[in-house]
Amino acid sequence: MVDKNLSLSRQYSLVMCLKGLLRFCIEILKVKTLDPTEIKLPNRGKPNVLTLTHEEINKFLAEINLNTYSGKRLRALIELLLATGMRISEALSLDRITFDSGVDEVEVIGKGEKKRTIFLNGRCHFWVSQYLKARHDDHPAVFVTTGLHPERMVRADISRFFVNLREKAAIPKKITPHTLRHTYCTNLLNNGADITFIKELAGHQDIQTTAKYYLGVDKEQLRKVVDKYLNYGLEQSNI
Repeated sequence: MVDKNLSLSRQYSLVMCLKGLLRFCIEILKVKTLDPTEIKLPNRGKPNVLTLTHEEINKFLAEINLNTYSGKRLRALIELLLATGMRISEALSLDRITFDSGVDEVEVIGKGEKKRTIFLNGRCHFWVSQYLKARHDDHPAVFVTTGLHPERMVRADISRFFVNLREKAAIPKKITPHTLRHTYCTNLLNNGADITFIKELAGHQDIQTTAKYYLGVDKEQLRKVVDKYLNYGLEQSNI
């Protein structure tokens, strides 16, 4: 893999597949083979977590043309991702009955078939309802393509909208649906949410994943947490 100049992420994925195969051989087939724990994973380094500030979010949203159907649809999708931190595949799997019924929470199945509850706020409901009012079809999906025979949107339909919007807003950062997911989690952390709660809301399998991405992202925020919450019985007057 090194000789072929494969990226660290690709190497990591392939080695993980190999480890999974070996575990299957040992646990299911009962074949004596190499212990998968002896295989070291390549060090991918600290992940680069891109998030948007409040100002950047407002600039991004301001460039959406709400006089068009596609603009209303894009605004609804962005508001949904910002409000829930869903993966784009999870958002596109939603059916409109969720919003037609007015519920404020819904269960989704995420990566690894892991179920979790998504909470919908009033702002999210408002923008999705504005988009659904512009619909004239009876397709059950929330987000559908345009045309006489709309179909459920897929991941490949989305990227060009984000690229065009980022260019219009003149934001230098790469903005994808996953950037909004990172923004959601970081926003929770910066406002005092416990990392274990963020793990559940994000649908991570392991809390180490959550910590790897979001702990230490902002040293100033960590300083505020220490100053606000650390208390081991010493009064300031006793120092």
